Amino acid sequence: MKQHNRFPLLVFWTISIFKVLVSCYDAACSNNVVTYWGQNSWGGANLNDPANWERPLADYCQDSTFDVINIAFLTNFNLTGLPVLNHAFHCTTVFNGTNTLHCPDIGADIKACQANGKKIVLSLGGGNIYTYGLNSAAAGQAFADTVWNMFLGGSAEYRPYDDAVLDGVDLDIESGENTGYHAFINQLRAHFQGASKQYIISAAPQCVYPDSNLGSTLSSGAWIDNDYVQFYNNPCNLANIDNQWNFDYADWDKLTKSNPNPNSKMYVGLPAGSGAAGNGYLDLATLEANLMKLYTSYPSTFGGIMLWDASWYSNNQKYVRNLSSWVKSNMKCGLTPSQTIYSTQTTPTSSSPPVYTATART
Repeated sequence: MKQHNRFPLLVFWTISIFKVLVSCYDAACSNNVVTYWGQNSWGGANLNDPANWERPLADYCQDSTFDVINIAFLTNFNLTGLPVLNHAFHCTTVFNGTNTLHCPDIGADIKACQANGKKIVLSLGGGNIYTYGLNSAAAGQAFADTVWNMFLGGSAEYRPYDDAVLDGVDLDIESGENTGYHAFINQLRAHFQGASKQYIISAAPQCVYPDSNLGSTLSSGAWIDNDYVQFYNNPCNLANIDNQWNFDYADWDKLTKSNPNPNSKMYVGLPAGSGAAGNGYLDLATLEANLMKLYTSYPSTFGGIMLWDASWYSNNQKYVRNLSSWVKSNMKCGLTPSQTIYSTQTTPTSSSPPVYTATART
């Protein structure tokens, strides 16, 4: 499971011209970098150091490090009344007479991030302390209508982020009844038809195959754009890539290929810091070698990486920036691994990411 905060009160360098740009998510590419924001997991373990807690959402949209940011979490949605959000200390004000957060500052940040080409997605679920579930197709359909109206392209009396329109939903389902998620996805896609923007539907299963909470949904033919498989907090973490008894990437690849979405992608979920998960954190050299092995073996479904979570970017910034830059330089768009090789031109420093030059393979 992900480590969640229990204290709610509490560059990309272009290869040719060496100019810093803000990167944009491209669903067809293999070098997207995704993170989760809103749980302040570093702060939960460092309560006496608020100066280094997770920063406002817009702060993570100023450079090319992340392409998709999942806002965590919509936590209670099998109860009567409006669904409940938890964003740690970032937002604590509720609509009068409800338990639903009203976060206009986050809404403004969502729009600022989108203006910088980032996709901002609402993540449902989370682990350890939250109560949720969809126990029937009818419940799934009804909840999809609620999410569409409160967070996406619909309208409702209560919209937690005011007029900000999120770019989709993510299912980080780690407990509860799960029979209604296929219907939830189908109903959302019905809303998406004819919409003025494209939406993302993603899932974040744990790496044990099949995932105990999302496995039935993912194997049932529910439409999924991205699977952010959590290769941490389990024996199937990336450190065991050469252990056939623990590490199982091939079955996840087959599941991704069997999805009705022909462009469905699989992402390698990783901890962004040594304390971000119980296991799975690797030094950069080892991690890059392992990622390249997966990318070259499964290029058609490799979508990039997911990092838990944004609060660790603030406290492990050199590692996260260099990893993101390396992924964006080595996992390309429109090229297969056999068509391109890469050579390092500069040595990374604390202020500059490595720069790679592409050379056609002869």
